[in-house]
Amino acid sequence: MLKTLDRADIKGKKILLRVGYDITLKKEGDTWVVPDDERIRATLPTIQYLLEQGCAIIVMGGWIGRPKPGVVEEKYKMDPVARRLAELLGKPVKKFDETVGKAVEEAIFTIKHGEIIMLENTRFNKGETEADPSLAREMAKLGDFVVFDAFAQAMRVHASTTGILENHRSTSCVGLLMERELTVLGQILKSPMEPFVVVLGGAKVSDKIAMVQNFLDKVGIVLVGGALANPFFQAKGMDVGGSLTESVFVDEAKGVTYNAVEIAKTLLSNTARKSVPHELIPFTWPNGERVALSKIQLPLDVIIAKKKPDGGFFDKTVVIKKLNGQQKLCNNDEAILDIGHTTSFVYNEVIKRGRTIFWNGPMGYFEDFNFRDGTRSIANAVADSNGFSVIGGGDTEGVIAKFNLAGRFGHVSTGGGASLSLLAGEELAVLKYLN
Repeated sequence: MLKTLDRADIKGKKILLRVGYDITLKKEGDTWVVPDDERIRATLPTIQYLLEQGCAIIVMGGWIGRPKPGVVEEKYKMDPVARRLAELLGKPVKKFDETVGKAVEEAIFTIKHGEIIMLENTRFNKGETEADPSLAREMAKLGDFVVFDAFAQAMRVHASTTGILENHRSTSCVGLLMERELTVLGQILKSPMEPFVVVLGGAKVSDKIAMVQNFLDKVGIVLVGGALANPFFQAKGMDVGGSLTESVFVDEAKGVTYNAVEIAKTLLSNTARKSVPHELIPFTWPNGERVALSKIQLPLDVIIAKKKPDGGFFDKTVVIKKLNGQQKLCNNDEAILDIGHTTSFVYNEVIKRGRTIFWNGPMGYFEDFNFRDGTRSIANAVADSNGFSVIGGGDTEGVIAKFNLAGRFGHVSTGGGASLSLLAGEELAVLKYLN
């Protein structure tokens, strides 16, 4: 059974609150700021609950970026995060320039009920990513009790994740955010309302392969877009030219190298004879041209543009190409950058018929105005759906922010990698201590 906050003995204690504030900061003038505060807002219910219980809170926000161990870099400091948290709470948050050490310990010794301090980026410490036991012990002794609310980092074996929990086996629990993430994702993993629609985009097969394999018996259809579609095109003998595609990847845990195209071939072969539930078949089709949908459905048309020599793409070279019988989708100086209008229409029709929709990954290079329509169309379709929608974090969180769709979904996960790992049937590393 999960150790939850409502059953924890925390009243009046000093709480080491481990959250996942791994936010990409933005510089405005000479100041670093938080451009998107959703990950901070997601932890506010836990913080408010702790304050109501008369706790003193030591916020360990985890990390920002990938600084070199032992090196402090201004662009990765937690100061902007502390300022934004203080604004959202309407009360002071004292920020320290260290994560551990004498100054931090002295401050915690005198901290009063209802006060909040925030520690520095944990990756500034040597030994963080190696889960150094001595560093973990230093971190762990900063609180009487650990509340773990960093779902996005729950699969990491680091000093500030599994390390602090190893030293708080009987004095730890999950926060309200972590509890909701596990509840919602666990529900769609075990018994999603059918028909179940999965929408996958982004770039890497390696991020999503285990989840797809784990879901195939439960899902009605998998709608594929983005660069994720390219290995599937290649598996069908198509030439994707200069498009972004993942050829091989290494599963470091298993020490095995995989070929993305071969995996795509296997998935397509294994699902070739599996039918799509009739409830998901659209009533209307673009120009009345009905197509047979597949369990793993690839785009019916794509948007292509030529590459600029110095990066980016020529917007005057944008073309839409249908895939019927095409063997060469684009040249080496071109790339597939979005799903086409026909694909958007069909995917929209399928999505609105789903009772559970899980979406992870954009449909193309949505950061560029010329190639955002496919992603925006899918985002709106999922937001407008009457089904229960779950957004799988990562880049998809950025999509929601870009198109101002916050609050339109059943659940927006704060952890892209963690949500995919959980849905792949893998146990998150921290749960060894939190169950």
